[in-house]
Amino acid sequence: MNIGIDIRALGQKKVTGIGNYIVNSLKYIFELDKVNNYYLLSSGLRSKIDPDIKFKQENVSYIHVSIPNKILNLSLKVGFCRSLNKFFPEKIDLLWLPNINFYKFDQTVPTILTIHDLSFLHSREFYSLKRRIWHRFINVDQLASEVDKIIAVSENTRRDIIRFLNIPKEKISMIYPGVEVNKMDREKAAQLIAPFNLKRKYFIFVGTLEPRKNISGLIKAFDRYRAKYEDTDLVIVGSKGWIYRSLINKINKRQYIHYLGYINGPTKDALYYLSQGLIWPSFYEGFGFPPLEAAYHGVPVIVSYKTSLPEVMKQQALYIDPYNSSDIYQALKQLTVDRALREQFKVSGKHFSVPNWTREAKKIIRLFESFNKNK
Repeated sequence: MNIGIDIRALGQKKVTGIGNYIVNSLKYIFELDKVNNYYLLSSGLRSKIDPDIKFKQENVSYIHVSIPNKILNLSLKVGFCRSLNKFFPEKIDLLWLPNINFYKFDQTVPTILTIHDLSFLHSREFYSLKRRIWHRFINVDQLASEVDKIIAVSENTRRDIIRFLNIPKEKISMIYPGVEVNKMDREKAAQLIAPFNLKRKYFIFVGTLEPRKNISGLIKAFDRYRAKYEDTDLVIVGSKGWIYRSLINKINKRQYIHYLGYINGPTKDALYYLSQGLIWPSFYEGFGFPPLEAAYHGVPVIVSYKTSLPEVMKQQALYIDPYNSSDIYQALKQLTVDRALREQFKVSGKHFSVPNWTREAKKIIRLFESFNKNK
């Protein structure tokens, strides 16, 4: 089959959650599938795809549309551009949209859509006016109703799709993202994080600086914790998102909180590995990569009991109410004073199974193959 894949989301400056999902799913799909031909479509005045994530397999081709994304999106919305499919050099048999984006349907080509979460429908307060308008113009209800199949990244997201978009469950395939991590040891990790000059023990938060991540609640809880446990700091890793300036101001007023900015790859794994634990009190998550990444390295994890997190973390976490800073404080305190609990998480972490990209990529390929008319 000739399979088109929309990779316009990889035009962002920094690859985070959805970008990592696209990069890693493609990496493992292309390693496994040498039969189908793949055509990756990007857009923008200049090709912004990071050369480090370009794939060199013979059955992978790149198509770049040199049209500004805003103009292309508007053209798709009002009908000036009849379909993305016309940009492919070959007639495609299937199109995969690995995230919600502007699209105009060609009824002759079946389409698969991945939906990561629907928080923009039921938790609008966590989104800027610009993002709310963007989601409104995309018209997710129509997009979901017109595609042939939907991939949900968790059971929680699958339930939301059924509830908020009124999509029949038979149309939805639940396929977890895999977790991509780098193996660590203490010596290697210490070398990697040495430039940050972290002199004390630390807990870590990894994620975009935005309201949905509840970093303000975390700082409030950590202030109380730090008043009692002065030998432990807080490290925050992540890109600057929506309404980040007030968070940066709070961080800058506290010498015991270290904001390291965006970090990916082995250095991020090293920071997990040497931490006292990950704190992740998010209000809403469709999946949640950092808790699984931290658990892989055997460190304790504190997460919200909301949405998908109990589904993916199971017994490998302490659960807190994200709306209750005292709850966050008590979990931090518990991990600090209870050595047996920390050891329990370390031991159980060795047997904790995180979603594997090879296994999950095989499921995506099988879904692609279900549309093969020549089988």
